[in-house]
Amino acid sequence: MILVLTYHQIRGAEKNRDRDFYAVTRDGFVAQVKATLQAGGREMPVRDLVTSRTIPVPSEARFLLTFDDGTVDHYEIVFPVLKELGLRGVFFVPTAKLNRPGYLADAQVSEMAEAGQAIGFHGHEHVRLDRATDEKMRDQFQRSRDILTRLTGQQPLAFAAPGGFLSEHLREVALGFGVEVIRTMRWGFNHHPDQTALETVPVNRHLTELQFQKILRGEPPPRLLYFGKQAAKALVPARAYERLRGLVFKCTPKS
Repeated sequence: MILVLTYHQIRGAEKNRDRDFYAVTRDGFVAQVKATLQAGGREMPVRDLVTSRTIPVPSEARFLLTFDDGTVDHYEIVFPVLKELGLRGVFFVPTAKLNRPGYLADAQVSEMAEAGQAIGFHGHEHVRLDRATDEKMRDQFQRSRDILTRLTGQQPLAFAAPGGFLSEHLREVALGFGVEVIRTMRWGFNHHPDQTALETVPVNRHLTELQFQKILRGEPPPRLLYFGKQAAKALVPARAYERLRGLVFKCTPKS
C-alpha cells in the first residue's frame, strides 16, 4: 500500500479559522506525520515512483506527503518540519500565484527544490482544466513548466489537477508535458499503485486522531460520504458546496 496524504494550508492554532476546511494546525500536522512513521510507514519519494513504469506492491506500508496551492506556510512551517524529520514531499504550485502575498516566492521554491523537495504542476492560474480547451490546457502547462524549470533547474514530473478535476484528455496532455506522476483527488490507498492515477486521502481540520489511526490501518471512509461529496462538488455551486461540505463533516460520527 502507498498512502498518499494531501494537505493544503498548515497554520498555527490561533490562525485556524472555522471556515478553513482544509487548514490544519502545525501541531496536528506534526502529530500525523510522526504517527505515520511510528506505525511503520516508510517514505515513498516521488522520484521512486518515476524510476519504474511498473511499481511493485510494497511488502510494507509506504507513504507520500503532498501539499497543494503553493501557500507561504509550505515554506515557513512545512519545509522546516520535513527537514527536521528527514522527509521529502511534493508541493503542487500554481505558478501565477508566486510572489503574491500569502504565497511562495521564487527564491523559496528554489531553496525547497535544492533541498530535495519535489515541485509539481498545479496549473498556472489554478483554474479548472478538465473542461478547458486544448489550447488552454497546453498554455497552462507550458507557462508552469517554463517557470518551475527556471526556478528548480529540472523538469516537473508530478501533476495534481486544480480542484481535483481530472479528465482523460487532461491526463494525456499532462503526460505530453513530461509528467510521470499524477495525483488524483479520489480517496483510496493505492494497494495496486498506478503512478498516473494515484489515489489520496485529503486531510481536513475535522479529522480526529482516531480517524487518522484508521487511515493508517487502511480503513476507507464511508463510501456514501465519498460519493456524496464527489456528486455535490460536480453539481453544486462552489460556495454552496463549501458550506455543505463543512456541515457534513461536522455531523459525521468521529469514531
